[in-house]
Formats: sequence, C-alpha cells, structure tokens
Amino acid sequence: MTDTLNPKLQLKKATGWFPAGDGFLKAMTVLGDGPFKLFVFLCLIADRQTATCQSSYQRLAAGIGKSRHTVEVYVAELKAKGLCTVVTSPVPYVGSTIRIAQEYWPFVTAGDDPGPDKSQSYVDSVRELFMTLSCTSGRFGPAEERLAEDFEQKGIPLSVIEDAMMVGACRKYVSWLNNGPSAPIASLHYFDAIIEELLERPFPPGYREYMRLQVEKLTRLHAARAEKNAGQNISRSAIGAGDTDPASSHETG
Repeated sequence: MTDTLNPKLQLKKATGWFPAGDGFLKAMTVLGDGPFKLFVFLCLIADRQTATCQSSYQRLAAGIGKSRHTVEVYVAELKAKGLCTVVTSPVPYVGSTIRIAQEYWPFVTAGDDPGPDKSQSYVDSVRELFMTLSCTSGRFGPAEERLAEDFEQKGIPLSVIEDAMMVGACRKYVSWLNNGPSAPIASLHYFDAIIEELLERPFPPGYREYMRLQVEKLTRLHAARAEKNAGQNISRSAIGAGDTDPASSHETG
C-alpha cells in the first residue's frame, strides 16, 4: 500500500541532469538574474569530473541569448564574487577555461586532491608524476632518482615539477601531431629547462587546470591519430596480400 501511495520517482531522461542543491541556492542570493543564468549554463556544460569548461565568450553568449559584451560582464561578476576562476588562452580560438568554485560545485572533483600522499617520499612523487605521462618511455631509472633527489635538495616544490611535466608533455604531443613520430621522453632531464622557466615565471592562478585539460586533449588527439594510422597500415597490408594470386602457389594440371 505504501508503494502505491509513494511510488519511486524516476527521471524522464537518464543523462543530462545537474544536481541543484545548496550551491545553487547560495548562488541565487549573491548573483543577479543574468549572471545566475550564466552560472547555471556553465554548470550544465562543465565537465563533471573537473568542474571545468573550455569555451569562447561567443559560445556562452549564444547559449544564454545575450551579447558577448554582456557575457564578459557576467563572467567578471562570477569571478569577482568567487564563483569561478577564469584562465584565458593566448590562442584566440581556444577561448577561456572556466572552473566553478568547489563551494558551489556538488561533485567531488580531481581538483579536491590535496596532492601527493604525505607518506610518499619526494622521489616517489616525482616518479609517479613522470610515469603517469603517456609520452614518456615508462622508465624511471637511477639517473632519474638522482636528479629527483637533486630537485629536493634545491627545494623545488612538487607543484613546479608537475607544472613542468605538463608543459613538456604538451610540447611533445604538439611535436608528434605536427611532425610525426619521434622518440618519447626518455629522461627527467627533459624538464630541466622548463623547471627553470617556471621558477622564474610560475603559472598564474587557475592555469594549472587549463594545462591539465590541454594534456588530456592532446593525449586523446595523439591516440586517435595513432589508431587511425594503424588502421590504414592494416588496410595496406591486406591490399598487398590480396595482390598475390593464391593459385600461383599450387601446381596446375
């Protein structure tokens, strides 16, 4: 009887929903109608794992039916009131990377990770960062361990090491995509100069998340290119095998 009076609620569509909870209620109290509309649109299009979306202001304007200038004003208000961070790429067609603040985001994201395990040594953390990259040789030998120990003695923060690896990975993937196959990153020394660059000019606030997205994107593009090339090679091999007359290997009467 209870089930009849209180049937289990079911969604009309299984996907495309966003949980509007306390974060939405708080956003409503601190934002005007227009900025709140943009906030809702950003939440709907943002990646659930990272609370981040990459978009041009023109696309955002089309999404909420406002002018580009109005959207720029709305984004500035969201940023000023702490609802998001914004990193604009110097490359025009890339647009801006906007990340919803954790206070207003209902999901647990990768950005909540406090960093390397405190029980993990500095060298082990560097090893893990290096081995996680798909563009390396997958080998972290004694030379890499000594260099990691040198980084630790110099007091280089692990966050700078991670930033340098993301920059290096992006450069390697861009090289592969533009110039074709070459050797993977084989040594931690590959990142020496980049670390020096970042010690002089650290990432601005929010830029690390943008770089993570770029590495993920370039990794997918390279994997898709490699898969396509492998398929073409298989097709050529099949065509080459088909050119041989099967009867030529048998005697005829």
